[in-house]
Amino acid sequence: MAETIVLALNGGTGSRAALDWVIERARTIQVSLELTTVIDLARLPTTITKDWVLPAYEQMLMDAANRVRRDAPTVRVMTSVRRGAPLQELLISAVDADLLVIGTREAAGPLYGTLRHQIAAGVSCPLVIVPTDWAPRNGSVVVGVDDDETSHSAVAFAAGEAERLGRELSVVHAWRIPALLALGWLSAGASPYDEIRMAHAEVLAGAVERVGTEHPTVMVRDTLEHGSAALILTNAAEHAEMVVVGTHGRGMMTGLLLGSVAHDLLISMPCPVVVVPPLAGMPLLISNDEQDK
Repeated sequence: MAETIVLALNGGTGSRAALDWVIERARTIQVSLELTTVIDLARLPTTITKDWVLPAYEQMLMDAANRVRRDAPTVRVMTSVRRGAPLQELLISAVDADLLVIGTREAAGPLYGTLRHQIAAGVSCPLVIVPTDWAPRNGSVVVGVDDDETSHSAVAFAAGEAERLGRELSVVHAWRIPALLALGWLSAGASPYDEIRMAHAEVLAGAVERVGTEHPTVMVRDTLEHGSAALILTNAAEHAEMVVVGTHGRGMMTGLLLGSVAHDLLISMPCPVVVVPPLAGMPLLISNDEQDK
């Protein structure tokens, strides 16, 4: 069964990078691809009708589809033009998808600015955000581990990607001493640093153990650091293939319900960022070799 990908395009450089990313992915996975774009009716000048701009959107999708058929001929591709609010339309498009892929750092268009944060907070499947300057790498797959259940699906996704690519999985957990507790050290003179660090080390060990059980062939490197999770993940992902994080997936309020770590990563974009909501259906990692059997 093919992995179903919805790729949202708007004609900018980020869209081209996202298309490149999907074509590269199709070299190792059987893919069924929907190329979609959104005509934002609310942003059209009153003197321009949707029927007037429709041919330009359709041509953009056709050009992308032709590129896929040329460079990834095994991919089943279809196109769709959606009309309405981009956030709502893209969330609807991803309801039955295994992956939603978008580009970012656009000069203009409906996928510019904070919309990617809103999509990440509300999407029902893993969301891949591809930076404009993306190029294939041979780096590791980096995943951030939180101290609650929100990272379970992210770790599962990242381990599957590391296995597919034959790459190292870098499992990263950042922690901090709570501010009020730190102030207590000054007054009481006692430091619980070692106990707190040990508790966080157990969180990290639990994630690594799950990977070892479910993906025994994956090489795992674990990292436990004290400091800002977003900064530590950004540094770890500087040369990575992708960085994967979880989210609470409880709504669409930028930054708050998305989570500050995912929010900050979507600003820094050291590499493609994958935001995985809890209990999201994992992509079906079927290689092109297996589909011929």
